[in-house]
Amino acid sequence: MKIYIKNMVCKGTRYFVIQELEKLGFSYSTFDSGEIDLEKDLTQSEKIMIYQSLQKYGLELSFGKSSFLSKIRNSFQRF
Repeated sequence: MKIYIKNMVCKGTRYFVIQELEKLGFSYSTFDSGEIDLEKDLTQSEKIMIYQSLQKYGLELSFGKSSFLSKIRNSFQRF
């Protein structure tokens, strides 16, 4: 299952995400530019766990690439 992390601005942020995923017991196959390919599909309660865990670092979780990309595009249109 692919998940998308919003607000990832540096390599340090990647470290926090990896730490939180490992702490929660989730493994992933790829992690690139805010896109993570988890090795299994998530239940609703697992999605909530990850969401709450990342929220403390100012990160947001998204499950659809189109919504993720549209928010990025919208943020650039403001400038």
